[in-house]
Amino acid sequence: MQRLALSLLLSSMLYGCTGYQPKDIFAQSKEWIAKTTERATANYDAEIEALFAQPYIDPLTDYLNLHIEDESRAEALRKVNAERKDRCQKIAENYATRPLTQESLTLYKAGYNYSCPKDVEAFALRLAKANELTQKTTQAEPPPPNENETVVLDEAIVSNVNKQQLNDCYLLTNISNFPEAKQACLSPANKGDVRSQLNMALIHKALAEYTQSRQWAEKVEQHSPRARYLLGELYALGLGVKQNDQAAFSWFEKAGQDDYADAQYMLGLFYEAGKGTQQNTELATSWYQRAALNKHVPAKHSLGSLLVQQTANPSNVKKGEAWLIQAARAGYADSSLLMGRRLQQSGLTEDKAKAVVWYEVAQQQGATEAEKLAENLRPQVSANAINLARQQIHRILEGQN
Repeated sequence: MQRLALSLLLSSMLYGCTGYQPKDIFAQSKEWIAKTTERATANYDAEIEALFAQPYIDPLTDYLNLHIEDESRAEALRKVNAERKDRCQKIAENYATRPLTQESLTLYKAGYNYSCPKDVEAFALRLAKANELTQKTTQAEPPPPNENETVVLDEAIVSNVNKQQLNDCYLLTNISNFPEAKQACLSPANKGDVRSQLNMALIHKALAEYTQSRQWAEKVEQHSPRARYLLGELYALGLGVKQNDQAAFSWFEKAGQDDYADAQYMLGLFYEAGKGTQQNTELATSWYQRAALNKHVPAKHSLGSLLVQQTANPSNVKKGEAWLIQAARAGYADSSLLMGRRLQQSGLTEDKAKAVVWYEVAQQQGATEAEKLAENLRPQVSANAINLARQQIHRILEGQN
């Protein structure tokens, strides 16, 4: 039964993964996520409000470049990117009414090549074609048209366009705009940019194009533990490949040895469940600990869950409870539930009061069964005992104990 439960847990975790956001593969409590999102949004709203209040466009680009990899700012990045697009469009509309001259291009390039390089490039192409047409009309016998002829642009314009394409690839993937990210990443990926190749693997997976995802991941796996982890996911779930626990384990192991926390956690699950390898609780504990030390919250819970079962070793039980508390502090409802269940089983009135409070915490963190557990246990203890337990557990969650 335990093995089946772990197998189902593994499947649900992997299906919850969106490939960009590695820290996002495990569902944490809805309320905790909502609270942390609200806090982050409030902080970032102040930044964005100040950013939008000033009239210049380059600070928007600076903000995007500075935070391009910060997944916690995905919504803020979407807003800033949209504002930059809007400002670039208004500037482009303004320059569309100006004389199509080298002087106009020089001004456009000087003012906006950093933030709007594609628009500057479009203006430069229009000017080059206009100059070419003027040249041909002034010649007595113009040469025959060459369909393969290309317009040579200023190197600074081309360089900024290439940089913009890379930034678009990274940014659009981070904010989960996968259809546009796919277009932005393809060219640099084909040119060998490792991060763009990884993004293509993540994008195709998010779009359920699993064969292409695997192909891109295989191209880049030597340079990217995240690509190795992605291959492990595909084999674990049979996405675009035949389901193969051994192959999944192998890819997770390669990524985990490179200190990739999600893979280390999956190795713990595989060893605990005996999936793709021999069941080995000691190795499961070791991999959970490595992931937990890399701040992987579900690994902290799994490590704590294993250690508290080792009742013959009180030291390990104490360590397990400490890991469960760390996970509970991070909003992991299962850890709060387990703390409650353990205390309820002790039979002591004081512990039952603490169990009620842990169930209340788990309920706030989104555990649906916690409300009923607290409701059933609450009549067995006094209100004073529960209030005292609330104070104690509040201090624990605040890191004061």
